[in-house]
Amino acid sequence: MSFDISAMMEKLKEIEGFAENVAETKQLADTLAENFAKMKTSINQTINDSFAEIANQIEILRQNMEKMESVKTEAPNLEAPAPAPAPASEIMTPAPESIPEPVVEAPPEPAFEPVSEPAPELAVEPEPAAAPAEGSDQLDFLLQQKDRLKAQLTDLRFDYMRGYIPEDEYKTKESELDTQLEDVDKQITALK
Repeated sequence: MSFDISAMMEKLKEIEGFAENVAETKQLADTLAENFAKMKTSINQTINDSFAEIANQIEILRQNMEKMESVKTEAPNLEAPAPAPAPASEIMTPAPESIPEPVVEAPPEPAFEPVSEPAPELAVEPEPAAAPAEGSDQLDFLLQQKDRLKAQLTDLRFDYMRGYIPEDEYKTKESELDTQLEDVDKQITALK
């Protein structure tokens, strides 16, 4: 029995090369896993920072809106009667002679005879200024209520995103607010 040492050495070199490739592949896999873990941590941190920033901006916006509402409610309520519309006799219309007419040269047509003087314009009574009616006050109230409901919906959604409200409670409150908003929209449409 003869041993071919050179053939065995070749096989050993192939095995060593394979082992080196396996070790190198394992090292690459470890590096890749480590990079993936860092990337996942970084993405989670970025998302958390973004949500925190959005929550802060919403809180600032809410505070500003509360300040504006307090200014609006603290403003003196000036309910002065609307000025009465001027009677038709006092409305002045310009005389026809004071309005310059544009000069238009048109080819003469046999059937058309130009009028030498325009007919005097009649004074048109303006529609009386709309005094604040009950419908207007009710429409303003409904529009304010609609804005409040939208703000409550926004607050509810962000509280849910922050994890302050359980999902069941969130869905119930959201459907209630949506229903109220639809009712207010119907009332607004009926008044318009």
